[in-house]
Amino acid sequence: MHVFLLVALLVSTSAYAQVQSRPTDPPLVSAAGESWYQLREPMLLGADVYYHAGAAVFFNGNVMVRSGHYNGVPLYADATLEPYSVFYVPIGRGLMQPYERRRAGAMAGTAGSRLSAFPVRLLGDPGPAVTATAPTQLPLTAGAIVSYTPETISFVPAPVLAPMGASPAVVATAVDLAPPPAFVAKVIISPTVPENNDGVWVRFDNARWVSGGRAEPQTGAFTQVGTHGGFPVLRRTGGASDQIFIPTRDGLVAPYRRKG
Repeated sequence: MHVFLLVALLVSTSAYAQVQSRPTDPPLVSAAGESWYQLREPMLLGADVYYHAGAAVFFNGNVMVRSGHYNGVPLYADATLEPYSVFYVPIGRGLMQPYERRRAGAMAGTAGSRLSAFPVRLLGDPGPAVTATAPTQLPLTAGAIVSYTPETISFVPAPVLAPMGASPAVVATAVDLAPPPAFVAKVIISPTVPENNDGVWVRFDNARWVSGGRAEPQTGAFTQVGTHGGFPVLRRTGGASDQIFIPTRDGLVAPYRRKG
């Protein structure tokens, strides 16, 4: 009887399944030491190019799910955003750097589910062309400032050799295809020759007076005979009429003589 009741209860009782959702585990690998991240190179994923865009955000295991990897570094997507619009790259210390593709095609001219880090391109706008190139520098330490340029190869054409048995004139013409340009002499114009060597001079009393020697102390033997530029013009009492004196500093006067 007891066995019958137990079987009846088990058959009549409904079974319920409980589903629990757990957050995504935080990443263990970061791109902080990768040269492509330090050089801010774009990521080529399939047919789309994703660019370093915006400020880093903290890892959120409730909305971020792992969706692939790039050169051994795991990539994460935000489940609340449109698919394949933004990938998050772990860069250490719980931070994630967003990489975003330009909004083209079906997403052209739209705002999407988040504000884009790039200007919105209208439908039909081809935008800048993207060419995949290899870096020309070795990996650098974090925080380094570099200039990324594609590799260039300089091509030097080989000289044209003359056929065997050709005359010396033919050989010179065939090998020497680009003669050096002729030297052109440059004309140098020198300053004009000075017309006089008067040195320091002043104009006073309708005449030119040139420096006449060293300054000497001013005494009571000098009397004022005029002015020049606000300075008194002096002459020695009983001195020559072709010599004047002008004060230079306290207690000194400089002699000037009339130019004949």
